[in-house]
Parts: sequence; C-alpha cells; structure tokens
Amino acid sequence: MSNFTLFGSQIGWSLDPVAAWLLTDARSSGDPAELIEALSAQLDSAGAHVDRLAVMSRTLHPQYAGWSVRWGRKNGIHSGAIEHGAGGSDAYVGSPVQYVQDNHRPFRQHIAAQVQEGEHGLVRDLRKAGITDYLALPMPYGANLVSVLTLATTRPSGMSEEDIERFTALANLLAPLIEIIGARRTTLGLLNTFVGPRIGERILHGQVKRGDGERIDAAFWYSDLRGFTNLSESLPTPELLSLLNDYFEYCASAATARGGEILQFIGDAILIVFEIGKCGDRANVCAAALEAAVDAYDSIAVANHRRKRTGHALIEFGLGLHVGTVTHANVGSPDRLAFNVVGPAVNMTARIQSMTKELHTSLLMSAEFAKHLRTPLKSVGCHDLRGVASAQELFTVADESPASSTG
Repeated sequence: MSNFTLFGSQIGWSLDPVAAWLLTDARSSGDPAELIEALSAQLDSAGAHVDRLAVMSRTLHPQYAGWSVRWGRKNGIHSGAIEHGAGGSDAYVGSPVQYVQDNHRPFRQHIAAQVQEGEHGLVRDLRKAGITDYLALPMPYGANLVSVLTLATTRPSGMSEEDIERFTALANLLAPLIEIIGARRTTLGLLNTFVGPRIGERILHGQVKRGDGERIDAAFWYSDLRGFTNLSESLPTPELLSLLNDYFEYCASAATARGGEILQFIGDAILIVFEIGKCGDRANVCAAALEAAVDAYDSIAVANHRRKRTGHALIEFGLGLHVGTVTHANVGSPDRLAFNVVGPAVNMTARIQSMTKELHTSLLMSAEFAKHLRTPLKSVGCHDLRGVASAQELFTVADESPASSTG
C-alpha cells in the first residue's frame, strides 16, 4: 500500500497529499489569495516543480467582470479585480486564457528559447522569467462559465505527461473550491451593491426572517431632487438617468467617506443612515453627517458649472438632517422582504427636507441635530411639519456655502 497513488502513475511526485488537503483543510478558506498561496506550498511539499500558479475567474458583479490571483516563486502573491471591458484588451485577446475560456479546452505551450513570430505578449513575459513550459486548464462551472488554472515551470525539461495528468486532476479538484469562493464573492458583492455592506453583513449573519431587527441610534440624511417631475418630462431618458446617477454618486461618495450608508434610493430621493456606535458619540456622527452634506453640495456645485457650460440641466436638491433612535428591521410580505428603518425620526427627517422648498434654502436640520454641532449655524425659526405634533425649530449653516444657497 505504500506505493499506492490515487491520481496518476507512480512516476515522479504524488498528487495524493495535495488532493487530501484540498478535500479537507482547504475547504475552510474563503480568501482566494490565501488558498492559492497555500496550494503553491502544498505543491512544493509534494515535489511538483511549479514556479508560477494563477487562477482567473469570471463573476457577476456590477463593478468588475472577474478576479484573479497569481503566485510566483520570485514575486509572491498578487490578487485583483478584472475590470469590465478587459475582454477587449491586448493582454486578453489572443491569450491562452481567452483560448481556454472560449473553447473549454486546455492550452499547453513549450516556451522556445527564441522569440516566435506572432506569439502573444504573455509568452514573451514568461520567457523573460525563465519559464520553459506553460499549461492553462479549464475549470467549468454554471451558466457556461469557465475559470482558468495556469501553471508554469522553469525546469529545463518542462512538464512530463505524468505532470499534465496530475495537473488536470488538480484542476478538477480545485474547481469546486473556486466556484464556492466565486459564489461567496458574488453574493457579498451583490449584497453590498444593492443593499449596502452593513445590511449585507446582517443578512449573511442570519437576519433573514421577517421581523428580524434591532434598535439603532443614528443621524439621518434625506435628500430630494428639485423639479424632478419636470425633468422627467422634458429630458431624454439617457440624460435623465445621467443626471440621477451623478446626483446619487456625489451624495453617496460624500456620505460613505464619513461613515454613512445608503439605506434606500426612493425615486429621486436618498435616505442615508449614519449609525451611532455603542459609545453613543452623537456629536462626532452629526458633525460627520453635516460635513458629508456640505461636501456633496460643493462637489455638485463644481459639476453644475460643467453642466451649465455644456447646456445640461443642473442638479439641484434639498436635504434634511436629523438624529434619533429607530427600529432597523426586516419588513415586508412573506415572499418579498427589505431592511428598513421604522420610527418617527425618519418621518421627521423627510419633513425637514420638504421645508427647504418653502424656506428657499438647500439644507435644513433639526434642533436635536444642531445642538450636537460646533459649526456656526443660524435658526430659520419654528415651523409646523406635516405629521409632527408640535412646531420645530430648524437650522441651516451660517456661511454662504452651496449648502446654504437657494435651492
């Protein structure tokens, strides 16, 4: 039994210990870079002469088309996203990876000592690195997609047929792990994009039943575009969507940089939550929310200068800020759920925003929010807000920044 080998012949190194590791300890790794680096060490221990190892995988994500991890004996481990549109790049077109993904077949190339006519740039790079033999193997998974495993060696004799047999078995063993990691990354990426990282984390940690939730203390941002009905009737659809996306992007960038998270896009409105941690530091969180608001107005003011020069509609919006405690819960029908915030603080924030039109200012905040700030503010008086029992004193910033200009 000591000479028994499960994968391939008994000539040369054995894949068996690598296979055993892939079927046991490797399954706990959710990080592709960690997995590939550990795999390279396993192959070294088994006696396989692999000097470069890489995995490229496509994924379903709105921000990138896939991911890759590359390990080299000299350069270590590197990982990164594959951008949308990379399929048309010189690095991909005509490459071994494209061949494998298009044809679902292996690609093998001995690296000749001399440059060959028409060879891909990757082959030249491999030659410079001292690589003598290169192999790219398909790892198919659902929806006709193919991940690619590449292996390369500097051994003068290259890869033997027994090596190829073992590496093919390795690709088949590795494929389910790569698919699982890819599915996790896709799930997390889609959750982060469509519901936000904080809610996504709660979903992944089991808050999936209707009614699951908790009380949170937070500052709230509610903003709404000016004249959106007229814009939607007068602008061509591509221009309207461009304006909306610019507005959403500038507000989101300013808020997320200061700890805010978009809870909902509601038509042309945005609800953003700046959660206050257990330390209960309302002053710092309220200051961050106001800084985000001013930053968003400043950025959009610059954008509006460009839009005005090119004859495009301007982005104008009102914004309300408030702070309070709400229930953050999973609500909806049995088969259609969404995380939402429930409580008077959210209604108050929306009503404050609606007053920006009547008071001809872009930014308003509640007295409860304002009392936590050191920033110079000015009162705009007490006002009745729809759905709020008593009149509320409202404040705006004291300087002449875009946030205090007429909306």
